[in-house]
Amino acid sequence: MARSDITIEILKDIRREVRETRTRVDSIDKRVDSIDKRVDSIDQRLDSINQRVELTNQSLDITNERIGVVESTLLTVARRQRTTIKYVKAVAEHVLRLDRRVTNLESR
Repeated sequence: MARSDITIEILKDIRREVRETRTRVDSIDKRVDSIDKRVDSIDQRLDSINQRVELTNQSLDITNERIGVVESTLLTVARRQRTTIKYVKAVAEHVLRLDRRVTNLESR
């Protein structure tokens, strides 16, 4: 073979390798684009989840405030109930004493 024939063959091999490399790079680009789309989809889902978590936290904060009010009210009711029971017991004892006195007076 002549020198120019060898040079032409080498250049043809180089061109073929460049085309194969370009094809591989194009394939990799498509894969990367596909991965980018998936990542974007995941980002959107995570944003949605974050919004839901924020709403849930706000709802829990409101619920906790309400529970605090209910707890405070129940403690107040319990204190008042204890006071009322003590008062009723004292009145009942007083009524019993009065009843005994009346009975004693009637028996005289």
